Amino acid sequence: MKTRAVSKPLSRNYLRKAEEYSNAMNNEFSNQRWNSCVLNAIHCGISAADALTIFFKGVRHAGERHEEVINLLQTLDLDKNILGNKTKQLLGLLDVKNSAEYEEKLTNESGALTAVKNAERFFSWVKEVLKE
Repeated sequence: MKTRAVSKPLSRNYLRKAEEYSNAMNNEFSNQRWNSCVLNAIHCGISAADALTIFFKGVRHAGERHEEVINLLQTLDLDKNILGNKTKQLLGLLDVKNSAEYEEKLTNESGALTAVKNAERFFSWVKEVLKE
């Protein structure tokens, strides 16, 4: 798995990015822009995961397959039951990334709502773990 070293204090920058993506996600959902809502949800999750791994390990995932971040998250010294549940939420976001960004299919309200729930739950947990 490819990683990149990042100074621990910079984990706050990734939290800020996640917060901005979260705000944009909610705005896009409110305006029924389902596709951009889902993309912002995905990037909220990715930035939140980066904040977590940087805070605890001083690295972030840098590979081409975003799903590999799950392996990095599983190395964190956190409750494995909770971590397993939270990585499923993140994986739910990452599983739709390719189709949301690159395929001709459009996202509907149901798909956007699922992405919002996964992003909100994962991001809230990350903020709690990092005491934000």
